[in-house]
Parts: sequence; C-alpha cells; structure tokens
Amino acid sequence: MAQWQSLPGARSPRQANTFTDGVDGDNNAFFVSLNAYVSGYGWDFDKHPALATRRGRTVYGSAGSGMVRLLTNFGNVHLVRAVGSQLSYWNGSAWTSIASTFADADWDSTNFDVNGPALILTNGTDTPRYWNGSSLAALTGSPPVGKYIASDNRRVYIAVNDEVHYCAFQDALDWTSAENSGIVEYYTPNGGNITGMRAFEGNIWVFKKDTYCLIFHTGDSRATHRLVEGSNDIGCISFKTIAEVGPYLMWLGQNGVYLGAGGAAREIGEPVRNILQTMNPAAVDAACAWTDGRMYYLCIPTGTNTSPDTELVYSPEYKKWHIRSVSLGGMRYGAQLNNVSFGGWASGQIYKLNDGTTDAGTAVPYRLTSRPYDEGIKEAEKEYYQMKIQGFLDTAAALTVKISTDDRGESFTTLDTMAAGTVTQSKDVIVPMDTVPLTHWMRYRLEGTGYIEINEVQRYARVQPVQE
Repeated sequence: MAQWQSLPGARSPRQANTFTDGVDGDNNAFFVSLNAYVSGYGWDFDKHPALATRRGRTVYGSAGSGMVRLLTNFGNVHLVRAVGSQLSYWNGSAWTSIASTFADADWDSTNFDVNGPALILTNGTDTPRYWNGSSLAALTGSPPVGKYIASDNRRVYIAVNDEVHYCAFQDALDWTSAENSGIVEYYTPNGGNITGMRAFEGNIWVFKKDTYCLIFHTGDSRATHRLVEGSNDIGCISFKTIAEVGPYLMWLGQNGVYLGAGGAAREIGEPVRNILQTMNPAAVDAACAWTDGRMYYLCIPTGTNTSPDTELVYSPEYKKWHIRSVSLGGMRYGAQLNNVSFGGWASGQIYKLNDGTTDAGTAVPYRLTSRPYDEGIKEAEKEYYQMKIQGFLDTAAALTVKISTDDRGESFTTLDTMAAGTVTQSKDVIVPMDTVPLTHWMRYRLEGTGYIEINEVQRYARVQPVQE
C-alpha cells in the first residue's frame, strides 16, 4: 500500500525573481541563476537592475547605392561613410560625395596628422587616402597597400599579410626612411595573416585569427619597435568587432568574446556561447560591433545570413549579457561621433543608434523565456495557481504572459495580457488548472512589442505530497 511522505513545511511557497543576471543560454537551464533568463531578445541595460526594452534607431540621411563598407568619424567634426565604391561625409544635413572611384571593399581608418588633422583610409586594394575635411588625396611616400590600419601619437601602422609597416616619426607621408620607418613581422607557429589592429593603452594590439601580440615603441623615434606575444590561442576573426569600451578593449575571437587590458585578455562570452556557435562560418568577417562608451554591442550573422542579424550587448560594469535583437537586418559598421552612436547597414542606410522607441517606425519586439522553476523541491508536484508581475507598460506597448510545464521546447499556454498604464503596476495572473496540470516545474514567457520595464515576477504554488 502506498504511503505518503509528510508535506513540506512550506506547503504554499511564494517565490520571486528578477532578471538582474541577464541571459545565460549556454548552461543546462536547471542550473542557470534564478535571476537569469535562458533565451529571448529586445533587452538592454538602460534601467538595470530592472529589465527594460532596448531603445530603437532613427534614419540618418538617405541611403547610398550598395552596401556600407565604412562608417567612421573624422575627429569630432563629422562622419565619413563608404557605400559601394562611393565615399561621402555628413555635412550636417545630408551625405555629400567625396569620391567614387574605389573598390567595393571594406575599409579601415585612423585619425592622424597629415599637415593638419586627417582621416587616413585603406581597403587593401586602392592606394591609401587621407581626408582633411575638404579634400581627399593619395597618401604619398610609398605607403603599403594594406587592409588594416592604426595609429598612436607617433606613427601610423598598416598591416600587409603578416607584416606591420610603420611610417617615419610623426610623418604619415614617409614610409621608406632608413632607421625611422620600418616593418615588424608577426610570425606565429600556425601562420596566417593579420586580421585586425588597434591602438590601445599606448601600444598597438595586432591580431591574427588565433593569436594576438602587442607592438611597443622603444621610446626612441629612431629605433625599431618591439613585438611581445600576448597569446597563441586568442585571436580576432573580424576587425570590425574590435571596440574600446571604457578602460577595456573588446573583440570577437574564434572561441568567444574577449576583454583586454594591461596587455592581457580573458574570455567573457560563456553565457552567450550557444548563440555564438550559430554564426555563419562563411560570413564571420561580416561581424561588427559598436559602443556607446559604456556597453559593447556585438552584431553577428547567424544561420545562413551573410550580414549580422543578431545583436548581443555586454556591460563591463555589471559583467552581464543581454540579447538585444534577433532581427537586426544587416548592420555592418558602428561608429561614434561626439558620444553619439551610429550604424551602417548592408542596405546602404545609416542610422542613429539608441535613439527613439522604434526601429525607424517599426515597434521594437521583445521576448523573455525564464529558466524552469521547481521551488527547491524538484521531486514534488506543484499546483501553480497564480503569478504576479510588477512593471511598467508604456501606452503603445503590448505584453502577453505564457507558461510551460516543459523545461524546453515551444509548448506554451497563454495566460493573460497586461494593459498599458502611466505608472508602474502590479498585474495578477491566474494560472488555470484546467489547462496547466500538476507539474514538477514551470517556466514562463513574456513577449510583446513596445517599451516595458519588469521589476519582479512572483510565483505561487501548492506543493503536493511525495509518494514513497
């Protein structure tokens, strides 16, 4: 004859969770933090520790003809873009042509002095050029035709294959002077060409796909540079993902996302590794990143996409990730000008980022799927009968609440919707027993469009006796 174990002390537990730990989709869902979610999109850190829908983007001028091949800043003066074979700059009200006789290829750029402030541009095919705000000229002095470029306050550096060429001391028009200009070869056991460069912390960080090094100046303008290996298993797979975020340099490597400082690097992408593993291997060089100065926004092409469709955001301050978008639509470059962020799309359009509440008029979609909750008693069945949600739902927003008694998959039951309001409200959600049976655990989903903030979600359950 069956015997029943005594009821747990807390027969009708009330449990609550926030989403202060961001997303963690790489671990078994039962071992994810109680305050993390396992999948979703549409979130950012603007209201952290509350969970809030991300901001949108607004159109910035007319689209060019072709794919955005460059978006960068000329000092703090204006933006410069390349769309297809056309270079242009933002004159304050529209995009104005610079020149249109170049290869339809991705460009890299750096700000330096060439008889005054200048933006030096290179694409690996055409002779490097420089733009002084009013005219474009070829970089003279026999510069190398390289794909990647960087500069410090002494010299300009251009990468060609596995070599880093540097100009004469503070002279970007001299690449041949003996004992002044020169070359540093970056030899690595696995070989391969350089995949990106960036000046950071007074050094030049040089990347291959599986390694990186630092090039130090010796302190003497006549002396050669010194190369110091950083790692033989950490590299960068797309130069457009390298971004300086506060005191850190961040980039995308073969095995994750990395944060560098003090010459060292560490991997920080474990919570989103399951998403990184869906990248299209044939289009990894299309991945890009941008920053608002505080956050690192990483955009990657997943599945069969050839331009980024998925956007992740990392906060070095909170050390957390959110999934920002899974419908990005082809962003290819990010840039900042006077602390305002901009993005360039495969469609040829430039957008002002983190601006407005819609994506150029389209409501921002969001979704969140929680981990499975078992109230600390996995073996006991529970009758979930009520949920409560505290949050703010903007006037134009919509929110649907769903529940599932499975730990994975798409089997969800719609419970309720939440009406918009002008202040934070508490919403009571009834879990109907005729459609949601006894279960060992439950997870829930919040989804909709528009701007919302979630402060906390509570779950109420009756724990059933455990049969021996």
